[in-house]
Amino acid sequence: MDEEQIIRAIEAIQWDYEEALVPESIHYIQNDDLVMIKNKKSTSVYANKVVRYHRTIHEVKDVIAYFEGSPLSWWVRSSSDSSELEKHLLTLGFQHYDTYRGLAKKLTVEEAAISDFTYREVNTEEDVQAHVEVAAKIWGYDDEAIQAAVTERASYLQFPERRGGYTIALDNNKPVGYSNYRYSKDGKVLYLNGAGVLPEDRGKGIYRSLLADRLIEARKRGCELAVTQARLGTSEPILRKSGFREYATYKQYVRE
Repeated sequence: MDEEQIIRAIEAIQWDYEEALVPESIHYIQNDDLVMIKNKKSTSVYANKVVRYHRTIHEVKDVIAYFEGSPLSWWVRSSSDSSELEKHLLTLGFQHYDTYRGLAKKLTVEEAAISDFTYREVNTEEDVQAHVEVAAKIWGYDDEAIQAAVTERASYLQFPERRGGYTIALDNNKPVGYSNYRYSKDGKVLYLNGAGVLPEDRGKGIYRSLLADRLIEARKRGCELAVTQARLGTSEPILRKSGFREYATYKQYVRE
């Protein structure tokens, strides 16, 4: 893959889902210069978003109109030409909310396994519960969010055409970390779309171990590339130490 193909693979983490799982309420526009997603049943800025925009600022209002007044996020890929778009979005009521690094690693060399911890693919109800409980402790889910996450994960695992899954890390049989992953439609790319370690268990190498375990499995499956969009100040330093390279920076602008 050349650099532009890698960048497009990084961006695809936001829209390359199993088609049978996409509800009728979700609509995609996918062109070389414009990718956006609208969910008529959601007001979340993560469900309604512009993922790629390489058009002039004169067409920005037409794109916003497509979302019919719903809150949305606009992911701007930083470049020498992006400042004009960013300034224009600010005049239209958007605010800079977060920054993400588009990271990728070519899977050309076999990963070394880190065997200090145990990893388990999530398959049972107990596994699902453990996976969600770890995530809930890290991100502060309330009871409603916990139940929704359990239902969502359990339902996904029953889907025969799924391309992804969940992993939990255990230290002396205690769940201490989790990860989510998905493979691209063509099977060449591993999407890393969420991971974390309990605060009290950080600094032990658990995150890097989870990552190495997933990369080993992906290479066995024939994947050529692993990608993620890492929020600034989170997993980015660990990913870089594990051989991931930055290919793009994305600024997330939000209009409520």
